[in-house]
Amino acid sequence: MKTAVREPDSTDRAGRDTTRPRAGDRSWLARLWYRLVQFSVATLLSATGGLRCSGRHNIPETGGVLLVSNHLSHLDVFVLGILVTRPLNYVARSTLFLPILGPLIRSVGGFPIQREGMGASGLKETLRRLRNGGIVTLFPEGTRSRTGELGELKTGIAVLASRARVPIVPAAVAGTFESWPRNRPFPRPHPIRVHYGPPILPEEIAGLPPEEVVERIRARMIACQRIARDGLRRDLGLHPNGAGPAHPAPTGG
Repeated sequence: MKTAVREPDSTDRAGRDTTRPRAGDRSWLARLWYRLVQFSVATLLSATGGLRCSGRHNIPETGGVLLVSNHLSHLDVFVLGILVTRPLNYVARSTLFLPILGPLIRSVGGFPIQREGMGASGLKETLRRLRNGGIVTLFPEGTRSRTGELGELKTGIAVLASRARVPIVPAAVAGTFESWPRNRPFPRPHPIRVHYGPPILPEEIAGLPPEEVVERIRARMIACQRIARDGLRRDLGLHPNGAGPAHPAPTGG
């Protein structure tokens, strides 16, 4: 049976968790509930294909962070936070906040925005959570991919970046499109990979035109996607370059 695995990061030779928070952005009760959901989803994913991640050392230990990722499936929201110690906040479209589902989404840090764009209320809530030291996760494409490829990013991400002035951590998910694409009613077991890239610091994009900010974020997300896909192919026993089955190198003299 596959398991959810935290791969040791290259900068952490002892394999220690470098994303341990030093200050919380929510109450201890909310954090306890988040951990329970986190453990439950990790157990479920372990039994249905396995989950691995890399690059966790790129997530700052404290302070506000924007975590931006590609969007392939409903599963993305869950897998992005499973192997990260700091609890995440999630931007979700308002149509998901139904009588039963809505309170559940809110209980794990979700808050609503309009599908057409973040709007004034969504921007205000995002900034509030960032200033409280939280990590806010969003999908700047605005919708799930129909092809599995990264689409164009909404220009609103540049506005948010200029207002928030916090590190932007690019990330990418691989495998969730194969597990649960938008045209499939239910998910199927499949290995999943997540990679978190080096943060884009506020001073890197200060003064840049919005289109350049968007392009820089998208380029970093594409780089993360390439790493996640290569890792997924290794998990499936394939060459990262797609050349066919990967065979372990011979050992011995």
